[in-house]
Amino acid sequence: APPRTAGRSPWPTPSPTAPAPPDGCAAALAAGRPAQALALLEQSRAVLMGQDLEARADLTALSAAHPLLAREFSALGGRLRRAEAGEDVMERHVAAAEWEALLMRVRGTAGFERFLMPPTEREMREVAAQGPVVAVNVDRLRCDAVVVTRERIFSVPLRELTEGQLALRAREFLEAVNLPRNAPEEEHDRARELVLDTLAWLWRTVAEPVLTALGLTRPLPGDAPASAAPRLWWSASGPLAYLPLHAAGLQRKHQLPDGRTVLDRVASSYTPTLRALRHARRISSGRTGGRLLAVGRPTGTAGSAGTSAREIAAIEDALGGVRALEGEAATPERVLAALRTARWVHFACHGVSDPQDPSASRLLLHGGPLSAGDVSRQELLYAELAVLLACHTARTGHLPDEAVHLASAFQTAGYPQVVGALWEADDAVSALLAARLYAALRAPAPGAVAPADTGRALNHVVRALRTRYARSPAAWAPFVHIGR
Repeated sequence: APPRTAGRSPWPTPSPTAPAPPDGCAAALAAGRPAQALALLEQSRAVLMGQDLEARADLTALSAAHPLLAREFSALGGRLRRAEAGEDVMERHVAAAEWEALLMRVRGTAGFERFLMPPTEREMREVAAQGPVVAVNVDRLRCDAVVVTRERIFSVPLRELTEGQLALRAREFLEAVNLPRNAPEEEHDRARELVLDTLAWLWRTVAEPVLTALGLTRPLPGDAPASAAPRLWWSASGPLAYLPLHAAGLQRKHQLPDGRTVLDRVASSYTPTLRALRHARRISSGRTGGRLLAVGRPTGTAGSAGTSAREIAAIEDALGGVRALEGEAATPERVLAALRTARWVHFACHGVSDPQDPSASRLLLHGGPLSAGDVSRQELLYAELAVLLACHTARTGHLPDEAVHLASAFQTAGYPQVVGALWEADDAVSALLAARLYAALRAPAPGAVAPADTGRALNHVVRALRTRYARSPAAWAPFVHIGR
C-alpha cells in the first residue's frame, strides 16, 4: 500500500554547525537551578501555540468575571494581530503599547494577577501528578533533561549527547525514513539498520539515563495489560523533536527486544510545553456529549478506496454510531462544520507537510485542503480525541521549538489528545493500528484503559506492531500520542 503523502516534502536537514543563541537554560542548570531552567524553557518553546492556548483559557475566566474587560481585551488583540500583519510600523507600536497597558490593568484585577503568565514551580509540579514530564534541553555548552515529578524538579546531565552529533543523527534519520519505496533493496537494508542504530543511540544518550534517574529500570511483563504501563511525557527541543524518543531502545534486526526499550518500560506521550499539557487537562475536565466522526478520502491506487474505507469500517465495528464523511462528501467546509459537534474524529486520508510554512500543512480532502491554520482557528467544545494517521501530522517545520503542525492545530482547536505520525505512515499498518486502537478503547474489560488514557492504549498497540513488523522499525515507530 502506498504511504499517505501526496508528494515528498523537503524536510529540514539540521546542520551540525548551525549557530545557536546563548541558552539561559544551560546557564541555570550549570548554576544548579533546574526549576529556573525549566521556567526559561517554558518561555522559549511553542511561544505562538502557548500564547493562543493561554489566551483562550484565561479569557474564558475573564469573560465570566469581567465581560466588558474581556471584550476590550479581545478587540485589542485582534487589532494587534492586524497591525503586526500590516506595514504601518507606528500603528504596530501604538497597538503594542496599548496591549501592555491593558495587560497590566487585567493583572491588577483581583483573581487575575497571573493572567497570561507562565506556571509557577508548584503549578509545574502539579502538571506531573499523572506521571513525570521530561524536558530535554540541547545546547552547545551542555545537554540535560529537566525532569518534573509531583515532588520535585531536577536535572539529569546527558553527557553523551552533543548538539552537533544530534543534528547529524537527525538528518540521517530523516533521510532513512523518507527513502523512496522504489529505491534498491540494499538501500532499504541500510536504512533499516540506520533506524535501528538511531533508536539504540537515543536509548544510550537520552532515554536510559532519564528512566534510570526515575527508577523505571524494569520492563513490563510480556502479558501485562495496557493499564499497567507507567506514564511519562516527553518535551523535546531542536533536532531532537524530529526523533522518536518513545521508540528508543536496543533492538537488532530479526531479534525481539530484551526490555531495554522505552516502549517496554513506560507509555510515552509528548507535549511541547507544560503549559500545553496543563491546558489539555483543564479543557477536558467535565466534557460530555459530542459525536464520533470519521473522515475518509481514497488512499489506494487508481482512486480505489484502499485502506481508507477499511479504517472507517474498523472504527464502525469497534465503536458503532460513527458519522462518516467520505469521498465527495468530505469537503473542507463540511468537515469543519462536523468538527463542531465531534467528540472523537479520525482522518483516513492523504497529508502534506509544509516545513517552510507549517501552518499551511494540510489534510487533502475532496474539493480542497484542510490546513493546520484552518483547524487552529476553531474552538471545539466537545473535542476529546483526534486520530490523524496521515503522513507527517506530528512533524514540525524548520522551527521545531514552535511545534507547529497538524496535531498541534487540533490541540489548539480544543482536542486534549491527538494521535499523529512523525513520518510517512504505511496504509496497511495504519489500518491495523486503527482497528486495534479503537478495539482497545471500546469497552471496559480487565486491564483495559479508558478513552481518557489513549496514551497507554497506543503504547500497547505499538508494542504488538513492533513484534509483527520487527524487520521494519520505520513501520511501527512513527505513531505518537500528544496531550493529556
